[in-house]
Amino acid sequence: MAKKAVFFILFIMIVTASFLSAETTTASVYPKTMAINRIYPHALGYKVDYIKSNRTIGTFYAPISWFQKTAGYGEIAYGTGKHYPYATFYYVDGKIDHFRLYLIEDFNDPSWGHLRGDDNDDKFNDEELVIEYQ
Repeated sequence: MAKKAVFFILFIMIVTASFLSAETTTASVYPKTMAINRIYPHALGYKVDYIKSNRTIGTFYAPISWFQKTAGYGEIAYGTGKHYPYATFYYVDGKIDHFRLYLIEDFNDPSWGHLRGDDNDDKFNDEELVIEYQ
């Protein structure tokens, strides 16, 4: 009887261990943070000028629809501090999964600009965000 009990306990431990060691398929998320030089609000979204690694200015246009859903493609967090404004892009499988803009809450701050002209409307039609790092 004692041998059966030991065998049964050993069997349960092996079965439990096999379930616990089952492979999970989780994607690796890689964040990349960049400083924002200036952000321009627009009725259709935001034009964002960011500082590339070679110290030149890159630009992307973020449609307002990216920020309208909970856990959507883009998020905005307002705050203050020396490190603001900046953006963090989260990559999964080599593509941007989502991003977050950390912006200064005072719209009178020099990091906020005024977008002039109407020739920018067609630039807010992008489906996917592409960031140039150099």
